[in-house]
Amino acid sequence: MKGKNLLFGLCLCLWTSLGWGQKVINVPWYEATNTYMFDIVKMELTNEATIITGQVNYFPNEWFRVVGRTVLRGESGKEYKLLKAEGITLNEQIFLPESGRMTFQLYFEPVDAGEKKVDYVEGNHETDWRIRGIILDEKPQRLEQESDCLIRGKVQGHLASSRLVLMGYKDDDRIQEPYAIIPIRNGEFEYACRLGGCKMYWLVFTDELARAAFRPVSFFVEPGVINISILSENSYVDAEIHGGKINNQYQQYQKLSEDKFHFSDLYNRYEALSNQKLYFTPRAMELQELMSLYSKDKMKSDSLYAIYQQLEKDKKLYTPQLMALNEESKNLKKREQKWKEEYMAEHPSVATYFLLMDDLMSLVDYQVHGFPEEFDMLSFKNVQDLESLYNTIYKPMFPEHSYTTLVATMLQSLKQIEVGGRYIDFTAPDFEGNSVTLSEQIRGKVALIDLWASWCGPCRRSAKSMIPVYEKYESKGFTIVGVAREKTVQTAKAAALQDGYPWLNLVELNDAGNIWFKYCVGNSGGGTFLVDQEGKILAICPTAEEVERILEKMLK
Repeated sequence: MKGKNLLFGLCLCLWTSLGWGQKVINVPWYEATNTYMFDIVKMELTNEATIITGQVNYFPNEWFRVVGRTVLRGESGKEYKLLKAEGITLNEQIFLPESGRMTFQLYFEPVDAGEKKVDYVEGNHETDWRIRGIILDEKPQRLEQESDCLIRGKVQGHLASSRLVLMGYKDDDRIQEPYAIIPIRNGEFEYACRLGGCKMYWLVFTDELARAAFRPVSFFVEPGVINISILSENSYVDAEIHGGKINNQYQQYQKLSEDKFHFSDLYNRYEALSNQKLYFTPRAMELQELMSLYSKDKMKSDSLYAIYQQLEKDKKLYTPQLMALNEESKNLKKREQKWKEEYMAEHPSVATYFLLMDDLMSLVDYQVHGFPEEFDMLSFKNVQDLESLYNTIYKPMFPEHSYTTLVATMLQSLKQIEVGGRYIDFTAPDFEGNSVTLSEQIRGKVALIDLWASWCGPCRRSAKSMIPVYEKYESKGFTIVGVAREKTVQTAKAAALQDGYPWLNLVELNDAGNIWFKYCVGNSGGGTFLVDQEGKILAICPTAEEVERILEKMLK
Protein backbone atom coordinates (compact mmCIF):
# COMPACT_ATOMS: atom_id res chain seq x y z
CA MET A 1 0.00 0.00 0.00
CA LYS A 2 2.81 2.35 0.87
CA GLY A 3 4.43 1.65 -2.51
CA LYS A 4 1.18 2.37 -4.34
CA ASN A 5 0.76 5.67 -2.50
CA LEU A 6 4.32 6.61 -3.37
CA LEU A 7 3.74 5.79 -7.07
CA PHE A 8 0.51 7.81 -7.08
CA GLY A 9 2.35 10.74 -5.47
CA LEU A 10 5.10 10.62 -8.07
CA CYS A 11 2.56 10.57 -10.93
CA LEU A 12 0.69 13.49 -9.40
CA CYS A 13 3.91 15.50 -9.03
CA LEU A 14 4.90 14.68 -12.63
CA TRP A 15 1.48 15.74 -14.01
CA THR A 16 1.54 18.95 -11.94
CA SER A 17 5.03 19.88 -13.03
CA LEU A 18 4.24 19.31 -16.69
CA GLY A 19 1.18 21.57 -16.75
CA TRP A 20 0.88 22.65 -20.38
CA GLY A 21 4.26 21.03 -21.01
CA GLN A 22 2.96 18.12 -23.03
CA LYS A 23 0.32 20.13 -24.90
CA VAL A 24 1.21 20.13 -28.58
CA ILE A 25 -1.55 20.90 -31.09
CA ASN A 26 -0.81 20.32 -34.74
CA VAL A 27 -2.85 22.53 -37.08
CA PRO A 28 -5.24 23.78 -34.38
CA TRP A 29 -8.89 24.46 -35.15
CA TYR A 30 -9.90 28.07 -35.36
CA GLU A 31 -13.17 29.85 -36.05
CA ALA A 32 -12.28 32.72 -38.39
CA THR A 33 -9.37 34.54 -40.01
CA ASN A 34 -8.85 37.69 -42.06
CA THR A 35 -5.84 36.22 -43.87
CA TYR A 36 -5.29 33.01 -45.78
CA MET A 37 -1.60 33.69 -46.49
CA PHE A 38 -0.66 33.16 -42.82
CA ASP A 39 -1.46 29.96 -40.96
CA ILE A 40 -0.71 28.48 -37.56
CA VAL A 41 0.57 24.97 -38.24
CA LYS A 42 1.49 24.09 -34.64
CA MET A 43 1.01 25.36 -31.09
CA GLU A 44 3.10 24.26 -28.11
CA LEU A 45 1.73 25.18 -24.69
CA THR A 46 4.36 25.09 -21.94
CA ASN A 47 4.79 26.69 -18.53
CA GLU A 48 7.52 28.93 -19.95
CA ALA A 49 5.96 30.06 -23.25
CA THR A 50 3.31 29.50 -25.87
CA ILE A 51 5.14 28.71 -29.09
CA ILE A 52 3.38 29.20 -32.40
CA THR A 53 4.84 27.72 -35.56
CA GLY A 54 3.58 30.02 -38.29
CA GLN A 55 3.71 29.51 -42.02
CA VAL A 56 3.25 32.05 -44.81
CA ASN A 57 2.19 30.78 -48.25
CA TYR A 58 2.01 33.45 -50.93
CA PHE A 59 3.70 34.62 -54.12
CA PRO A 60 7.53 34.43 -54.42
CA ASN A 61 9.38 37.67 -53.62
CA GLU A 62 6.32 39.23 -51.97
CA TRP A 63 6.88 40.47 -48.44
CA PHE A 64 5.19 40.17 -45.08
CA ARG A 65 5.84 41.49 -41.61
CA VAL A 66 5.10 40.24 -38.09
CA VAL A 67 4.85 43.17 -35.72
CA GLY A 68 6.10 43.10 -32.16
CA ARG A 69 2.80 44.38 -30.74
CA THR A 70 1.06 41.09 -31.65
CA VAL A 71 -0.69 39.38 -28.73
CA LEU A 72 -2.70 36.30 -27.96
CA ARG A 73 -5.99 37.33 -26.33
CA GLY A 74 -7.75 34.77 -24.19
CA GLU A 75 -11.48 34.37 -23.61
CA SER A 76 -10.83 35.84 -20.18
CA GLY A 77 -9.72 39.08 -21.87
CA LYS A 78 -6.14 38.60 -20.70
CA GLU A 79 -3.46 39.37 -23.28
CA TYR A 80 -0.27 37.36 -23.68
CA LYS A 81 2.60 39.35 -25.21
CA LEU A 82 4.86 38.30 -28.06
CA LEU A 83 8.32 37.78 -26.56
CA LYS A 84 10.53 36.89 -29.52
CA ALA A 85 10.66 35.24 -32.93
CA GLU A 86 12.91 32.62 -34.52
CA GLY A 87 13.33 32.34 -38.28
CA ILE A 88 12.29 35.95 -38.93
CA THR A 89 13.03 39.40 -37.50
CA LEU A 90 10.06 41.15 -35.91
CA ASN A 91 8.88 44.47 -37.39
CA GLU A 92 10.92 44.02 -40.59
CA GLN A 93 9.85 43.24 -44.14
CA ILE A 94 10.50 39.58 -44.91
CA PHE A 95 10.62 38.62 -48.58
CA LEU A 96 9.43 35.16 -49.52
CA PRO A 97 11.76 32.76 -51.37
CA GLU A 98 11.02 31.24 -54.78
CA SER A 99 8.88 28.56 -53.13
CA GLY A 100 6.58 31.29 -51.80
CA ARG A 101 6.60 29.57 -48.41
CA MET A 102 8.32 30.36 -45.12
CA THR A 103 8.02 28.80 -41.66
CA PHE A 104 9.01 30.44 -38.36
CA GLN A 105 8.36 30.37 -34.61
CA LEU A 106 6.73 33.01 -32.41
CA TYR A 107 7.19 32.87 -28.62
CA PHE A 108 4.40 34.35 -26.47
CA GLU A 109 3.95 34.54 -22.73
CA PRO A 110 2.54 31.26 -21.37
CA VAL A 111 -1.23 31.03 -21.71
CA ASP A 112 -3.11 30.25 -18.49
CA ALA A 113 -4.24 26.63 -18.27
CA GLY A 114 -7.85 27.74 -17.82
CA GLU A 115 -8.09 29.32 -21.29
CA LYS A 116 -10.16 27.32 -23.80
CA LYS A 117 -9.57 29.57 -26.82
CA VAL A 118 -7.31 32.45 -27.80
CA ASP A 119 -7.30 35.02 -30.58
CA TYR A 120 -4.18 35.95 -32.54
CA VAL A 121 -4.33 39.77 -32.71
CA GLU A 122 -1.74 41.81 -34.58
CA GLY A 123 -3.61 45.11 -34.28
CA ASN A 124 -6.79 46.98 -35.13
CA HIS A 125 -5.96 48.02 -38.70
CA GLU A 126 -7.88 46.14 -41.40
CA THR A 127 -4.64 44.73 -42.86
CA ASP A 128 -3.38 43.43 -39.50
CA TRP A 129 -3.57 39.66 -39.19
CA ARG A 130 -6.30 38.40 -36.89
CA ILE A 131 -7.21 34.78 -36.23
CA ARG A 132 -10.22 34.31 -33.97
CA GLY A 133 -11.17 31.38 -31.79
CA ILE A 134 -8.00 29.24 -31.84
CA ILE A 135 -9.13 26.17 -29.91
CA LEU A 136 -6.61 24.92 -27.35
CA ASP A 137 -7.92 21.37 -27.52
CA GLU A 138 -9.08 18.80 -30.02
CA LYS A 139 -12.46 19.50 -31.57
CA PRO A 140 -14.60 16.33 -31.56
CA GLN A 141 -16.36 15.61 -34.86
CA ARG A 142 -19.47 13.47 -34.68
CA LEU A 143 -22.99 13.23 -36.01
CA GLU A 144 -25.45 14.43 -33.39
CA GLN A 145 -28.64 14.50 -35.50
CA GLU A 146 -29.92 12.53 -38.47
CA SER A 147 -29.78 15.69 -40.58
CA ASP A 148 -26.04 16.17 -39.92
CA CYS A 149 -23.39 15.52 -42.53
CA LEU A 150 -19.94 14.21 -41.59
CA ILE A 151 -17.26 15.03 -44.17
CA ARG A 152 -14.25 12.73 -44.04
CA GLY A 153 -11.42 13.10 -46.44
CA LYS A 154 -7.88 12.38 -47.56
CA VAL A 155 -5.52 14.66 -49.46
CA GLN A 156 -2.97 13.47 -52.02
CA GLY A 157 -0.18 15.88 -52.91
CA HIS A 158 -0.86 19.49 -51.87
CA LEU A 159 2.02 19.18 -49.41
CA ALA A 160 2.06 22.92 -48.68
CA SER A 161 -1.64 22.97 -47.75
CA SER A 162 -2.64 22.61 -44.10
CA ARG A 163 -6.28 23.76 -44.20
CA LEU A 164 -9.43 23.61 -46.27
CA VAL A 165 -12.18 26.22 -46.36
CA LEU A 166 -15.79 25.05 -46.55
CA MET A 167 -17.74 27.71 -48.42
CA GLY A 168 -20.96 28.09 -50.36
CA TYR A 169 -20.89 27.35 -54.06
CA LYS A 170 -19.33 30.37 -55.87
CA ASP A 171 -19.20 32.41 -52.65
CA ASP A 172 -16.84 35.39 -52.77
CA ASP A 173 -14.28 34.94 -49.97
CA ARG A 174 -13.52 38.70 -50.04
CA ILE A 175 -16.99 39.30 -48.59
CA GLN A 176 -18.69 36.13 -47.39
CA GLU A 177 -17.43 34.34 -44.32
CA PRO A 178 -16.72 30.62 -44.79
CA TYR A 179 -18.77 28.00 -43.01
CA ALA A 180 -15.66 26.38 -41.56
CA ILE A 181 -11.87 26.35 -41.77
CA ILE A 182 -10.88 22.69 -41.51
CA PRO A 183 -7.41 21.44 -40.45
CA ILE A 184 -5.60 18.83 -42.54
CA ARG A 185 -3.59 16.51 -40.29
CA ASN A 186 -1.39 13.77 -41.69
CA GLY A 187 -3.16 14.09 -45.00
CA GLU A 188 -6.64 13.66 -43.51
CA PHE A 189 -9.52 15.95 -42.51
CA GLU A 190 -12.93 15.62 -40.88
CA TYR A 191 -15.81 18.00 -40.22
CA ALA A 192 -19.39 17.64 -38.95
CA CYS A 193 -21.75 19.94 -40.90
CA ARG A 194 -24.95 21.29 -39.43
CA LEU A 195 -25.83 23.69 -42.24
CA GLY A 196 -29.37 22.64 -43.10
CA GLY A 197 -30.59 22.04 -46.64
CA CYS A 198 -29.02 19.80 -49.27
CA LYS A 199 -27.09 21.91 -51.77
CA MET A 200 -23.72 22.29 -53.44
CA TYR A 201 -20.69 23.54 -51.47
CA TRP A 202 -17.00 24.07 -52.15
CA LEU A 203 -13.85 22.88 -50.40
CA VAL A 204 -10.84 25.07 -51.23
CA PHE A 205 -7.25 25.02 -49.93
CA THR A 206 -6.41 28.17 -47.96
CA ASP A 207 -3.05 28.72 -49.67
CA GLU A 208 -4.79 28.60 -53.06
CA LEU A 209 -7.39 31.11 -51.84
CA ALA A 210 -4.56 33.42 -50.76
CA ARG A 211 -3.25 33.45 -54.33
CA ALA A 212 -6.79 33.77 -55.79
CA ALA A 213 -6.08 30.75 -58.02
CA PHE A 214 -7.87 27.64 -56.87
CA ARG A 215 -9.58 24.46 -58.04
CA PRO A 216 -12.55 23.94 -55.75
CA VAL A 217 -13.88 20.52 -54.83
CA SER A 218 -17.64 20.63 -55.43
CA PHE A 219 -19.97 18.31 -53.53
CA PHE A 220 -23.41 18.21 -51.98
CA VAL A 221 -23.78 18.43 -48.22
CA GLU A 222 -26.47 15.93 -47.30
CA PRO A 223 -27.28 13.70 -44.30
CA GLY A 224 -24.82 10.92 -43.53
CA VAL A 225 -21.11 10.42 -44.15
CA ILE A 226 -19.44 11.86 -47.26
CA ASN A 227 -15.97 10.52 -48.06
CA ILE A 228 -13.81 12.80 -50.20
CA SER A 229 -10.41 11.98 -51.68
CA ILE A 230 -8.77 15.14 -53.01
CA LEU A 231 -6.30 14.21 -55.72
CA SER A 232 -2.94 15.75 -56.58
CA GLU A 233 -2.60 19.11 -58.29
CA ASN A 234 -1.69 17.41 -61.59
CA SER A 235 -4.82 15.28 -61.73
CA TYR A 236 -7.51 16.13 -64.30
CA VAL A 237 -10.21 15.14 -61.79
CA ASP A 238 -10.27 17.26 -58.61
CA ALA A 239 -11.63 14.64 -56.23
CA GLU A 240 -13.40 11.33 -55.75
CA ILE A 241 -16.59 11.61 -53.71
CA HIS A 242 -18.46 8.70 -52.17
CA GLY A 243 -21.63 8.72 -50.09
CA GLY A 244 -25.00 10.37 -50.28
CA LYS A 245 -27.89 9.89 -52.70
CA ILE A 246 -27.61 13.37 -54.22
CA ASN A 247 -23.85 13.12 -54.73
CA ASN A 248 -24.36 9.77 -56.46
CA GLN A 249 -27.03 11.26 -58.75
CA TYR A 250 -24.74 14.16 -59.65
CA GLN A 251 -21.83 11.82 -60.40
CA GLN A 252 -24.07 9.67 -62.56
CA TYR A 253 -24.99 12.74 -64.61
CA GLN A 254 -21.31 13.73 -64.93
CA LYS A 255 -20.33 10.24 -66.13
CA LEU A 256 -23.13 10.12 -68.70
CA SER A 257 -22.15 13.58 -69.96
CA GLU A 258 -18.47 12.65 -70.27
CA ASP A 259 -19.22 9.32 -71.99
CA LYS A 260 -21.42 11.11 -74.51
CA PHE A 261 -19.41 14.29 -75.23
CA HIS A 262 -15.79 13.56 -74.11
CA PHE A 263 -15.10 17.00 -72.66
CA SER A 264 -11.88 15.75 -71.04
CA ASP A 265 -10.39 15.27 -74.52
CA LEU A 266 -11.35 18.83 -75.40
CA TYR A 267 -9.74 20.23 -72.22
CA ASN A 268 -6.56 18.25 -72.92
CA ARG A 269 -6.34 19.93 -76.32
CA TYR A 270 -6.71 23.35 -74.67
CA GLU A 271 -3.89 22.44 -72.29
CA ALA A 272 -1.71 21.29 -75.18
CA LEU A 273 -2.17 24.65 -76.92
CA SER A 274 -1.24 26.44 -73.72
CA ASN A 275 1.89 24.30 -73.24
CA GLN A 276 2.94 24.99 -76.83
CA LYS A 277 2.33 28.75 -76.35
CA LEU A 278 -0.33 28.67 -79.04
CA TYR A 279 -3.11 30.11 -76.87
CA PHE A 280 -2.47 33.86 -77.19
CA THR A 281 -0.96 35.68 -80.17
CA PRO A 282 2.65 36.90 -79.81
CA ARG A 283 1.41 40.50 -79.47
CA ALA A 284 -1.03 39.50 -76.71
CA MET A 285 1.73 37.67 -74.79
CA GLU A 286 4.01 40.69 -75.17
CA LEU A 287 1.31 42.95 -73.69
CA GLN A 288 0.70 40.50 -70.82
CA GLU A 289 4.38 40.61 -69.90
CA LEU A 290 4.41 44.41 -70.05
CA MET A 291 1.25 44.68 -67.90
CA SER A 292 2.87 42.41 -65.32
CA LEU A 293 6.08 44.46 -65.43
CA TYR A 294 4.24 47.78 -64.97
CA SER A 295 1.49 46.49 -62.65
CA LYS A 296 2.32 49.13 -60.03
CA ASP A 297 2.44 52.01 -62.50
CA LYS A 298 -1.24 52.92 -62.84
CA MET A 299 -0.91 55.24 -65.84
CA LYS A 300 1.26 52.79 -67.78
CA SER A 301 -0.81 49.72 -66.86
CA ASP A 302 -4.08 51.46 -67.81
CA SER A 303 -2.59 52.45 -71.15
CA LEU A 304 -1.42 48.89 -71.83
CA TYR A 305 -4.78 47.45 -70.79
CA ALA A 306 -6.56 49.77 -73.27
CA ILE A 307 -4.34 48.38 -76.06
CA TYR A 308 -5.06 44.85 -74.82
CA GLN A 309 -8.83 45.47 -74.95
CA GLN A 310 -8.56 46.86 -78.48
CA LEU A 311 -6.62 43.75 -79.48
CA GLU A 312 -9.53 41.71 -78.19
CA LYS A 313 -12.10 43.80 -80.09
CA ASP A 314 -10.06 43.34 -83.27
CA LYS A 315 -10.04 39.55 -82.68
CA LYS A 316 -6.24 39.52 -82.51
CA LEU A 317 -5.94 38.31 -78.93
CA TYR A 318 -6.11 34.55 -79.58
CA THR A 319 -4.36 32.37 -82.13
CA PRO A 320 -6.27 30.83 -85.07
CA GLN A 321 -5.75 27.41 -83.45
CA LEU A 322 -7.47 28.53 -80.25
CA MET A 323 -10.30 30.26 -82.09
CA ALA A 324 -10.95 27.06 -84.08
CA LEU A 325 -10.99 25.05 -80.84
CA ASN A 326 -13.35 27.59 -79.26
CA GLU A 327 -15.77 27.14 -82.16
CA GLU A 328 -15.58 23.37 -81.79
CA SER A 329 -16.16 23.72 -78.05
CA LYS A 330 -19.16 25.99 -78.61
CA ASN A 331 -20.80 23.49 -80.98
CA LEU A 332 -20.16 20.64 -78.56
CA LYS A 333 -21.62 22.60 -75.64
CA LYS A 334 -24.66 23.51 -77.70
CA ARG A 335 -25.37 19.81 -78.25
CA GLU A 336 -24.64 19.06 -74.61
CA GLN A 337 -27.02 21.81 -73.43
CA LYS A 338 -29.93 20.33 -75.40
CA TRP A 339 -29.22 16.89 -73.97
CA LYS A 340 -28.82 18.34 -70.44
CA GLU A 341 -32.17 20.11 -70.54
CA GLU A 342 -33.83 16.85 -71.61
CA TYR A 343 -32.03 15.10 -68.76
CA MET A 344 -33.19 17.74 -66.23
CA ALA A 345 -36.78 17.26 -67.42
CA GLU A 346 -36.61 13.47 -67.20
CA HIS A 347 -34.61 13.11 -63.95
CA PRO A 348 -35.72 15.87 -61.55
CA SER A 349 -33.80 15.88 -58.27
CA VAL A 350 -31.79 18.30 -56.13
CA ALA A 351 -28.75 17.33 -58.24
CA THR A 352 -30.42 18.39 -61.51
CA TYR A 353 -31.96 21.43 -59.78
CA PHE A 354 -28.37 22.51 -59.15
CA LEU A 355 -27.66 22.15 -62.90
CA LEU A 356 -30.57 24.46 -63.71
CA MET A 357 -29.51 26.97 -61.06
CA ASP A 358 -25.89 26.88 -62.27
CA ASP A 359 -26.90 27.50 -65.90
CA LEU A 360 -28.77 30.64 -64.84
CA MET A 361 -25.91 31.74 -62.56
CA SER A 362 -23.45 31.58 -65.46
CA LEU A 363 -25.72 33.93 -67.42
CA VAL A 364 -26.06 36.29 -64.45
CA ASP A 365 -22.29 36.35 -63.92
CA TYR A 366 -21.70 37.84 -67.38
CA GLN A 367 -24.83 39.98 -67.76
CA VAL A 368 -22.98 43.21 -66.87
CA HIS A 369 -19.24 42.60 -67.12
CA GLY A 370 -19.05 39.87 -69.75
CA PHE A 371 -16.91 40.19 -72.88
CA PRO A 372 -18.50 39.54 -76.29
CA GLU A 373 -16.79 36.16 -76.66
CA GLU A 374 -18.13 35.12 -73.25
CA PHE A 375 -21.68 35.97 -74.31
CA ASP A 376 -21.02 34.07 -77.51
CA MET A 377 -19.91 30.97 -75.59
CA LEU A 378 -23.06 31.16 -73.44
CA SER A 379 -25.49 31.87 -76.26
CA PHE A 380 -26.71 28.26 -76.29
CA LYS A 381 -28.21 28.68 -72.79
CA ASN A 382 -31.78 29.85 -73.33
CA VAL A 383 -33.37 31.69 -70.39
CA GLN A 384 -36.91 30.90 -71.56
CA ASP A 385 -36.22 27.15 -71.70
CA LEU A 386 -34.67 27.19 -68.23
CA GLU A 387 -37.52 29.28 -66.84
CA SER A 388 -40.02 26.79 -68.25
CA LEU A 389 -38.25 23.89 -66.48
CA TYR A 390 -38.27 25.91 -63.27
CA ASN A 391 -41.96 26.80 -63.40
CA THR A 392 -43.31 23.45 -64.58
CA ILE A 393 -41.09 21.00 -62.69
CA TYR A 394 -38.68 22.32 -60.06
CA LYS A 395 -40.57 25.10 -58.33
CA PRO A 396 -43.62 22.84 -57.65
CA MET A 397 -41.38 19.94 -56.59
CA PHE A 398 -39.05 21.95 -54.30
CA PRO A 399 -41.06 24.96 -53.06
CA GLU A 400 -39.01 25.32 -49.83
CA HIS A 401 -35.53 24.70 -51.25
CA SER A 402 -33.11 27.65 -51.20
CA TYR A 403 -32.52 27.23 -54.95
CA THR A 404 -36.18 28.17 -55.55
CA THR A 405 -35.74 31.66 -54.14
CA LEU A 406 -32.33 31.98 -55.80
CA VAL A 407 -33.62 31.06 -59.25
CA ALA A 408 -36.57 33.46 -58.91
CA THR A 409 -34.10 36.27 -58.10
CA MET A 410 -31.89 35.44 -61.07
CA LEU A 411 -34.80 35.32 -63.51
CA GLN A 412 -35.94 38.75 -62.31
CA SER A 413 -32.42 40.16 -62.62
CA LEU A 414 -31.84 38.77 -66.11
CA LYS A 415 -35.07 40.46 -67.27
CA GLN A 416 -34.55 43.80 -65.52
CA ILE A 417 -30.83 44.56 -65.34
CA GLU A 418 -30.33 45.72 -68.89
CA VAL A 419 -30.63 49.01 -70.72
CA GLY A 420 -34.36 49.68 -70.96
CA GLY A 421 -35.11 47.52 -67.93
CA ARG A 422 -36.06 48.79 -64.48
CA TYR A 423 -33.80 49.08 -61.45
CA ILE A 424 -34.36 46.73 -58.50
CA ASP A 425 -35.22 48.42 -55.22
CA PHE A 426 -33.44 47.56 -51.96
CA THR A 427 -32.93 48.75 -48.40
CA ALA A 428 -29.50 48.99 -46.77
CA PRO A 429 -28.00 50.80 -43.76
CA ASP A 430 -26.03 54.02 -44.02
CA PHE A 431 -22.70 54.42 -42.21
CA GLU A 432 -24.51 55.19 -38.95
CA GLY A 433 -26.73 52.10 -39.16
CA ASN A 434 -29.94 53.83 -40.28
CA SER A 435 -32.00 51.85 -42.82
CA VAL A 436 -32.39 53.63 -46.16
CA THR A 437 -34.60 52.53 -49.06
CA LEU A 438 -33.20 53.33 -52.50
CA SER A 439 -36.52 54.27 -54.14
CA GLU A 440 -37.16 56.93 -51.50
CA GLN A 441 -33.82 58.59 -52.32
CA ILE A 442 -34.05 58.64 -56.11
CA ARG A 443 -37.78 59.10 -56.78
CA GLY A 444 -38.35 61.76 -59.44
CA LYS A 445 -34.64 62.18 -60.18
CA VAL A 446 -32.13 60.96 -62.69
CA ALA A 447 -29.87 58.82 -60.50
CA LEU A 448 -26.64 56.90 -60.66
CA ILE A 449 -26.69 53.77 -58.50
CA ASP A 450 -23.02 53.19 -57.67
CA LEU A 451 -22.15 49.73 -56.34
CA TRP A 452 -18.53 49.87 -55.19
CA ALA A 453 -16.07 48.41 -52.67
CA SER A 454 -13.08 49.77 -50.79
CA TRP A 455 -10.97 46.93 -52.27
CA CYS A 456 -12.09 47.58 -55.89
CA GLY A 457 -9.69 50.07 -57.50
CA PRO A 458 -11.64 50.47 -60.79
CA CYS A 459 -14.87 51.08 -58.80
CA ARG A 460 -13.29 53.86 -56.78
CA ARG A 461 -11.68 55.48 -59.81
CA SER A 462 -15.07 55.47 -61.53
CA ALA A 463 -16.77 57.00 -58.47
CA LYS A 464 -14.17 59.77 -58.13
CA SER A 465 -14.59 60.64 -61.80
CA MET A 466 -18.31 61.26 -61.13
CA ILE A 467 -17.71 63.94 -58.46
CA PRO A 468 -17.53 66.90 -60.91
CA VAL A 469 -20.64 65.59 -62.72
CA TYR A 470 -22.54 65.33 -59.44
CA GLU A 471 -21.54 68.82 -58.35
CA LYS A 472 -22.59 70.30 -61.72
CA TYR A 473 -25.99 68.61 -62.00
CA GLU A 474 -27.05 67.88 -58.40
CA SER A 475 -29.12 71.10 -58.22
CA LYS A 476 -30.83 70.24 -61.54
CA GLY A 477 -32.33 66.92 -60.44
CA PHE A 478 -29.42 64.46 -60.54
CA THR A 479 -28.30 62.36 -57.61
CA ILE A 480 -25.93 59.52 -56.81
CA VAL A 481 -26.44 56.80 -54.20
CA GLY A 482 -23.39 54.69 -53.42
CA VAL A 483 -23.41 51.27 -51.79
CA ALA A 484 -20.15 49.76 -50.49
CA ARG A 485 -19.72 45.98 -50.42
CA GLU A 486 -17.74 45.32 -47.26
CA LYS A 487 -17.07 43.14 -44.24
CA THR A 488 -17.00 46.16 -41.90
CA VAL A 489 -18.54 49.64 -41.93
CA GLN A 490 -15.17 51.13 -40.95
CA THR A 491 -13.50 50.14 -44.24
CA ALA A 492 -16.32 51.75 -46.24
CA LYS A 493 -16.23 54.97 -44.18
CA ALA A 494 -12.46 55.29 -44.50
CA ALA A 495 -12.53 54.79 -48.29
CA ALA A 496 -15.45 57.22 -48.80
CA LEU A 497 -13.69 59.84 -46.69
CA GLN A 498 -10.41 59.37 -48.52
CA ASP A 499 -12.06 59.66 -51.95
CA GLY A 500 -14.31 62.56 -50.91
CA TYR A 501 -17.69 61.30 -52.15
CA PRO A 502 -20.22 64.11 -51.54
CA TRP A 503 -23.33 61.90 -51.95
CA LEU A 504 -25.18 59.45 -49.72
CA ASN A 505 -23.39 56.16 -49.21
CA LEU A 506 -24.86 52.96 -47.82
CA VAL A 507 -23.13 49.72 -46.92
CA GLU A 508 -23.83 46.09 -47.79
CA LEU A 509 -22.22 43.96 -45.09
CA ASN A 510 -21.37 40.37 -45.99
CA ASP A 511 -23.88 40.43 -48.87
CA ALA A 512 -26.75 40.60 -46.36
CA GLY A 513 -29.21 41.94 -48.94
CA ASN A 514 -27.73 40.11 -51.95
CA ILE A 515 -27.65 43.45 -53.78
CA TRP A 516 -24.65 42.64 -55.98
CA PHE A 517 -26.20 39.35 -57.00
CA LYS A 518 -29.51 41.05 -57.86
CA TYR A 519 -27.64 43.54 -60.05
CA CYS A 520 -25.71 40.77 -61.85
CA VAL A 521 -22.30 41.89 -60.50
CA GLY A 522 -21.92 39.25 -57.79
CA ASN A 523 -18.51 38.12 -59.07
CA SER A 524 -17.02 41.63 -59.10
CA GLY A 525 -16.43 44.69 -56.97
CA GLY A 526 -19.41 46.50 -58.40
CA GLY A 527 -20.99 48.44 -61.26
CA THR A 528 -22.90 51.65 -61.98
CA PHE A 529 -26.47 51.99 -63.26
CA LEU A 530 -27.90 55.27 -64.55
CA VAL A 531 -31.71 55.44 -64.24
CA ASP A 532 -34.26 58.06 -65.28
CA GLN A 533 -37.04 59.69 -63.23
CA GLU A 534 -39.33 56.67 -63.79
CA GLY A 535 -36.67 54.13 -62.84
CA LYS A 536 -35.76 52.95 -66.34
CA ILE A 537 -32.11 51.98 -66.78
CA LEU A 538 -30.48 54.41 -69.25
CA ALA A 539 -26.90 53.08 -69.14
CA ILE A 540 -24.86 50.40 -67.39
CA CYS A 541 -21.30 51.20 -66.28
CA PRO A 542 -21.17 54.51 -68.22
CA THR A 543 -18.12 56.77 -68.05
CA ALA A 544 -18.40 60.22 -66.47
CA GLU A 545 -18.41 61.73 -69.98
CA GLU A 546 -21.28 59.48 -71.05
CA VAL A 547 -23.28 60.36 -67.92
CA GLU A 548 -22.77 64.07 -68.56
CA ARG A 549 -23.89 63.78 -72.19
CA ILE A 550 -27.11 62.08 -71.08
CA LEU A 551 -27.73 64.61 -68.30
CA GLU A 552 -27.12 67.51 -70.66
CA LYS A 553 -30.03 66.31 -72.79
CA MET A 554 -32.37 65.36 -69.94
CA LEU A 555 -31.81 68.17 -67.41
CA LYS A 556 -31.69 71.32 -69.52
